[in-house]
Amino acid sequence: MAVKKTLKSEARGSSAPRYALAELEAHAHELFQVRTEVLAGAMYGADSEQFTVTEVKERIQQFMKAKVV
Repeated sequence: MAVKKTLKSEARGSSAPRYALAELEAHAHELFQVRTEVLAGAMYGADSEQFTVTEVKERIQQFMKAKVV
């Protein structure tokens, strides 16, 4: 329920809440349907320490689509 409210507020263009990476990792499965390891890989080398749910979802999608060399 809280996830939907967060996504709706982000879609409206309002200032979306930012969460610490550790908090997002603790709820990786509920928010992003991925394991914590996937989230850690997607966020590896991230510049800041707080992110919106949308930012993390985009990074996870990019990470999952990346070609392995």
